[in-house]
Amino acid sequence: MKTLGVLFTACLMWAAPQGDPAKRPRQTQQTRQTTITGCLDQRGEKYVLSAESDMSKRTALKAKSFSDDNFARYIGHKVTVHGTMNQESFEVTKIDDLSDTCSR
Repeated sequence: MKTLGVLFTACLMWAAPQGDPAKRPRQTQQTRQTTITGCLDQRGEKYVLSAESDMSKRTALKAKSFSDDNFARYIGHKVTVHGTMNQESFEVTKIDDLSDTCSR
């Protein structure tokens, strides 16, 4: 989780607009896309992305442009998820299936 926080902060700093504030487009947190790679797992009724090494929970996943039920086909797979981080979860807009299994 600490690595995710550092990565997210670095992405926010990198994506910060430069120049005259009056001339740059206004960006919100939801427009800042990022990616996270890990093992997709289910904990109770929620889907999570776990670290491959020890399967510790990294972040909860929430589908943004599709149903959460679509995560089920990727359980146990190594995936990269694309989307935005909010306070409670990572809102996924796209999933890349990297492997049918996760290394443990």
